[in-house]
Amino acid sequence: MHNTFLVENFHWRPRKSRLVSFTNKVLGRLGASVRLAMPEPMIMSSLEFRMNLFHMASEAVHGVEGDFVEIGCNAGYSSVILQKVLVAARSSRKFHVYDSFEGLPEVHAKDGDAYQSGEMGTSRELFDKNFQAVGLPLPIIHKGWFQDTLPGTLPEHIAFALVDGDLYESTLTALQNVYPKLVKGAVCLFNIYYDGSVYEPENRWVKYRSPGVKRATDEFFADKPEKVSVLYSGHYSSGYFRKQ
Repeated sequence: MHNTFLVENFHWRPRKSRLVSFTNKVLGRLGASVRLAMPEPMIMSSLEFRMNLFHMASEAVHGVEGDFVEIGCNAGYSSVILQKVLVAARSSRKFHVYDSFEGLPEVHAKDGDAYQSGEMGTSRELFDKNFQAVGLPLPIIHKGWFQDTLPGTLPEHIAFALVDGDLYESTLTALQNVYPKLVKGAVCLFNIYYDGSVYEPENRWVKYRSPGVKRATDEFFADKPEKVSVLYSGHYSSGYFRKQ
């Protein structure tokens, strides 16, 4: 499968700004040493994260038995990549996605002040539209809060899981339900995972460091043989582990 798909949809590349270009030309003629930066893409998905997702999913679809799941799919930008990998491989695996489509649930102290309840909201209609735009079939969609949808609906054997819960409780609930169903060699990827002792990213998107995610994973893996490793993802970092 060609990975050019990762940059061809959803305005992932920053749009050119005539105002920014004109201003920088003026600043240059005036001898100023500063320049305006191009705006970041509106979608919180760096090219590096998409590359990580693409390669890990591609490895799983060809090397590990089981279905795919995404916990916290939002508008489906990552879901489209995973479905594309499955379709390109002509795989018969099932792909399950989970989201409230109502934004974040209640935020607790363990999450710091990074988020507010209801933030990150999207709609099921937008999710469907993003799949229609690229001509891909919809995955199996489970709408609702993780604690209500994950028990009893997850596939029995999971080869690849993308967990993007943002919050402590959401991440812990996802791990408690997903981990037992991961087959040996399966990969679980966390969209955002910060460990400053390993890698301190650029001082952008500080809001989305999601401190609750690391707290939840550290607690969960305290008595497990696996260890979450940090992945460079551009202006933030991700994490993953492989089931032993």
